[in-house]
Amino acid sequence: MPLSLHRRYLSICLLLLATPVFAVAEQTLEIGNGERLLVLAPHPDDESLSSAGLIQQVLENGGSVRSTVVTSGDAYVGAVILDSGKRNPSAADYLDFGEKRLEESRRAAEVLGKGFVHLDLLGFSDGSIYSALVSHWRRNNPMRSEFTGFDHVPYRQAEDRGFAQDGQDLLNELVGILQDTKPTIIAFPDVMENDSDHAGLGMFTLLAVHNWLLRNPSHRPQPKLLAYLIHWQHGWPTGSNWGVPQDWSGQPLSLPSDLPLRGHSRTCVNLSRAQINLKRAALAEYKTQQRIMGDFLSAFVRSSECFTLLKPSAGNRIELVLDHWRQVRKSFDNHPLSRRKI
Repeated sequence: MPLSLHRRYLSICLLLLATPVFAVAEQTLEIGNGERLLVLAPHPDDESLSSAGLIQQVLENGGSVRSTVVTSGDAYVGAVILDSGKRNPSAADYLDFGEKRLEESRRAAEVLGKGFVHLDLLGFSDGSIYSALVSHWRRNNPMRSEFTGFDHVPYRQAEDRGFAQDGQDLLNELVGILQDTKPTIIAFPDVMENDSDHAGLGMFTLLAVHNWLLRNPSHRPQPKLLAYLIHWQHGWPTGSNWGVPQDWSGQPLSLPSDLPLRGHSRTCVNLSRAQINLKRAALAEYKTQQRIMGDFLSAFVRSSECFTLLKPSAGNRIELVLDHWRQVRKSFDNHPLSRRKI
């Protein structure tokens, strides 16, 4: 891209981030009969935190659900220390923790879907998504985890066991999932997420949707693109850093007012009491996470789930979006795995 165009685009994006905050209307998401929902999650538990109610409502309306969990979540250092009882866990401890988290995803999917959720466990290393995007794109230069020591997927439960941890292979796999599923709704992390794996998977999703649409020029799909938010700033959502889990189920979970709208709109699903309880039950299966961040998980068990509804053309001119993201979000280059909540 010409430097002048890059600077102009970057200036617009920075101006957007600095725009004063206004209240944003949130509309109810329309879920039709027979929808095909694809939920893309960077770590085990993100699919339930973001979309457990949405999953239930699609199934209740005669639709189908596919949930793809990209990493094993194996490098949550504090949780591995707590789980292993070791001050300095070994590579084997991180691998054992990753296997536990993948199994927790299986149990949560069974709770939510009772056998009707198609679950993909890809098993990439925690922290690999952003690296695959910007530093390890090709198979001959895969990302090697400093925690497990592997540069390929090592997990017995993972569909991708033995796959190199590189960006091109991950992108190809996501495009293949889109081609196979032909989703009418896609829920995925917002590229503005304050976590590298989340923001990275948001970008991979846009790339994959862009490529998928190009492969279907005669019949261009028009899926609803729902960007969800898990990690933000200023203690959002309320109660997520209180140290003690609280019951927030009587309150809605609105997106933060300082999340840039970027020309899109916001939409929510309202959960019944039974759907709230089932979401809580699914998150209860993540025992490794409940022990160390139960307050965070409970903060998402509320009466609604809200998303940024992207325009179908959001995947176009993806090179501009990618360049902007690399420049503006360089804060992700500080070691993201030292974060408490991954």
